Amino acid sequence: MLKHRHLHSAGGVLIKDSQVLLIHWDEPRNSYDFPKGGIKWFESPEKACIREVFEETGYKVRVVEFIDRTHYEYDWPNGLHFDKDVEYYLLELIDETAYPPKREKYETFENAWIDIDKAETIITRDLDKAIFQKALELSK
Repeated sequence: MLKHRHLHSAGGVLIKDSQVLLIHWDEPRNSYDFPKGGIKWFESPEKACIREVFEETGYKVRVVEFIDRTHYEYDWPNGLHFDKDVEYYLLELIDETAYPPKREKYETFENAWIDIDKAETIITRDLDKAIFQKALELSK
């Protein structure tokens, strides 16, 4: 029987100079996602988004606007079933310097600045493609 865990995360969409910042996971996953991560008990989703984007990408950002929330489920080979909600925010750079990321050992991904006209074909999850479209509308 699978053990069930609910996760609540926050992530962001950063668009700059006709490009969007994605994280590209190495093989075997080989996916392109938005930076995101867990919300700590003492954080608002907005604060978690800012912290996670900095930890994963090295960029200091501010929240411009809430985009939307997604929900998905997945299983891990170790018998855990995850039920995950992610709140996404449109972001703006407050410092163009990319500081060294503070990634966890298992976070085997790199920053990928992708042209916005190619991003939808590269983004892995359909849910993230929908978030990207909403972010483009909000950023106009």
